[in-house]
Amino acid sequence: MNAIDANGVKKSFRGGMSLAKREVLRGVTLDARPGEILGFLGSNGAGKTTTIKIVLGLIRADEGTAELFGHPAGSKEAALRTGYLPEMPYFYPHLTLGEFLEFCGRLSGVPPRLLAERIGRVVETVDLSPHRDLRLKTFSKGMLQRAGLAQAILHDPDLLVLDEPFSGLDPIGRRLVRDVLVDLRARGKTIFFSSHILPDMEALCDRVSIIRDGIIAKTLGLDELMRLGEGRIEITARGVRMGTLAPLHEYVSAAADRGDETFIVVRERRFVRPVIEHLYGRGADVLAVAGVRRSLEDIFMQEIARPAVPGGAEASNADRPRDPAVFAGF
Repeated sequence: MNAIDANGVKKSFRGGMSLAKREVLRGVTLDARPGEILGFLGSNGAGKTTTIKIVLGLIRADEGTAELFGHPAGSKEAALRTGYLPEMPYFYPHLTLGEFLEFCGRLSGVPPRLLAERIGRVVETVDLSPHRDLRLKTFSKGMLQRAGLAQAILHDPDLLVLDEPFSGLDPIGRRLVRDVLVDLRARGKTIFFSSHILPDMEALCDRVSIIRDGIIAKTLGLDELMRLGEGRIEITARGVRMGTLAPLHEYVSAAADRGDETFIVVRERRFVRPVIEHLYGRGADVLAVAGVRRSLEDIFMQEIARPAVPGGAEASNADRPRDPAVFAGF
C-alpha cells in the first residue's frame, strides 16, 4: 500500500473579488511508496503547495481523490501517521522550544509518559539541545526551521511531508537536515518534500515528480536520472572557427564558447570519431573528450521550457527537427 495516492486531482480558486476561477491543478496523479524519498519539483505557481495541502486534507479537491495509507486525506487515521512542516510555519514566540514541542506532542497524541523522552530525542536530532529552554523569539530563521522539523517528527510518523524544508538553512543546517531525512528513510519512513534547491533533491531522492502548469509533467527515479545521458560525450576544442559546426547538426546536440574554448555535446558515442575528424580537418585542436550526464536541473529546465500545444500534447525543443541555422554562429 502506498503512503500517498493522489489520482486526477483538480483544484481552482477565485481571485480577489472576481467570480472567475483560476485552475491551479488540472489532474495531478502521483504516488509515494513506503520507505522512499519522493521529491516534488516545480516553478513558482506550478501547484506544489496546493497539491501538498490537498494530500494532507487541509483543503478539498474539486475533483479526484487523495489517500494516505489507504485512508482519505484529512482523516484522523491519516493524520496520526503524518508529520508536516509547512513552507511558512508559525511559532509561538513566547514559548521556549521545550514548551512548544510539549504543546505539539500533546496535539499529536504522544503519550504523556513518552513525551519528555521524545522531546529530548528530537531536540538532539536537530542539534538544538543547548537551546531547549530559550524562547522561540530569540531563534534565527534556520533554528526555527530545525524546530519545525523537530515538531514534524516528534510523534514518529510513517509519512513526513515537508514544504521547502531547506529554506533559510546555512550549509551546516542543510547537511544536518539531509542526514536526518536519510536516517528516517533507513528506518522505513516515507518522505515527500518540495524544494528549489536542486542539488539537495538530486542527492536525496529515490524519485522526483515535476509539476508544470498544474499537471505532473514527469516522474523519474534516481536510477533513471543516472542513466540519462549515458553515451553522450562532451568534447572540448580550441580554434573552432565560425561555421565549423554547421555541417554537424545531426551529430551535435549543443555547443557553447567559453573564452577561446568550445564545448561540444555529441548526441551519441558513435558520433565522436567523425566529429573529432571534422574538427581536426578544419584546423581545430581537441583538448579533451569526457562522458557527461544530464543533471536534475537540466531535466527541470527542459520540462518547464516545453511549450503546450492544442489538444494537451506536449513537445520539447529536443524532440523537434533541429534547424541547421542554429549552428551558424559556431
